[in-house]
Amino acid sequence: MKYKSTLLSLLLLVFLTACSDDDNDTGISNDFVVAFENSDFSFTNSDSEKEINLVFSEEASQNGTLSIIYTENNLSYGTDFTTIPAANNGVIEISIEAGTTGTSFTFEKLTPNPVEGEELKSVEFLITEVNTGMTQGNTSFTANFFDAPSSGGSLAPELGGPNQGNQVYIDLSSKNQKIVPRDRWDLAFNSSNEFRVKLNSSLFMMAAKLETTNIDEVVANDVSELQNQMQLLQDGSNEYVDEPSGDISGTTIDEISITIEENKVYLLNMGNTVGTDTPEIGSVAVAGEARGWMKVRVLQENGNYILQYADLETSSHNEVTISKTSGYNFTFFSLVTENVVEVEPEALQWDLNFTVFTEVLDLPGGGQTAYGFSDYVATNVLAETKAYGISANDNLNYQNFSLEDVDENALEIDQRIIGSHWRDVFTQSVTPNLFYIIEDSDGNLYKLRFTALVNENGIRGYPAFEYKLLN
Repeated sequence: MKYKSTLLSLLLLVFLTACSDDDNDTGISNDFVVAFENSDFSFTNSDSEKEINLVFSEEASQNGTLSIIYTENNLSYGTDFTTIPAANNGVIEISIEAGTTGTSFTFEKLTPNPVEGEELKSVEFLITEVNTGMTQGNTSFTANFFDAPSSGGSLAPELGGPNQGNQVYIDLSSKNQKIVPRDRWDLAFNSSNEFRVKLNSSLFMMAAKLETTNIDEVVANDVSELQNQMQLLQDGSNEYVDEPSGDISGTTIDEISITIEENKVYLLNMGNTVGTDTPEIGSVAVAGEARGWMKVRVLQENGNYILQYADLETSSHNEVTISKTSGYNFTFFSLVTENVVEVEPEALQWDLNFTVFTEVLDLPGGGQTAYGFSDYVATNVLAETKAYGISANDNLNYQNFSLEDVDENALEIDQRIIGSHWRDVFTQSVTPNLFYIIEDSDGNLYKLRFTALVNENGIRGYPAFEYKLLN
């Protein structure tokens, strides 16, 4: 279990100054402190369960238990919610295992959120007893049955280690995380009024428009020179990737025309599989074998997309109708499984995406190229999530930054604002003195800073951050 090192350091400091060894009659160090990882969580109507994490200040030296009681506000245990493990006479007993640095229990939501005019519902949990140590810090946790923005907390997106095989979507206001294998999809079909198709940049995919509208006549001999150009670190390869800012009008595949003859065939570099090698400590291995080449053509008909696709050397093609998905940024399709697949949360239910990403870089001798980044953090630009970065100084830092310090003119809609700037790959650490202001689609303002790039063993692919609601 991952936890925020700064929180643990604070817990240790507070406890060390408040307790003495004379109080210890259990054989366990009084330095052992237990706390909720976060102070609250708000359930949307679509949420059904949540793992509630508790963190320890050090590894547990022996097995034990902790007791949690709860206070109900307009709801009832067993009717509106339940827990795993189950409560007994109003007390939830949770095991502590020797050698672990945390534990958890599951909260299950059984009834819908209240509608307008109904009383709000919530339940507060309180740590009352730890038979192997003490409590400090977040001793209570509140689960809300309404869409109130979270006051903040700490999160550790599960990217999947140095291969970074996952894309992790984060909603700051609810603390929801959605983890998706980044090779689940290949093409994303925009659900707005525009007919746009996005590539999976986490696999380093590229697309090049051909002159023909006949997908069946295209073979490898026709595009061999183009294939050499469609490579990372190749001068001019930036022309074959989507606009890194996330501007939907900048997809490398042209907007799909209602006029059939205007929609050309595209050559697809399918990029790379997710890496499987184990790199040196502090490095990543995100790119595996090349996935080969395909050809596609996209049309529109009756408000839907018509996708034609085939392997490069075949003289026939498959065709599928793909509908827009109301309430979502995109409908996602896998050319590998040949199915529509679930990827992103609803359009207004996420703010940040932790992912591998294809950027555009300037070359030393001039020109530009496509280039792959790991540990990338993109903002949800289609939901108008805004952000800007701040370099801390003696007068303004993360701790003392308040709502009055927010510069609304500095907020930008550009998914690169956080990007890769938050980490230093040469020192395998977080960029010092840098934090961010995030405004979500509901107008909630947060300050956010990263607390880890690597885990306790120095292995990449284990980011962590903390954030706090400002308004």
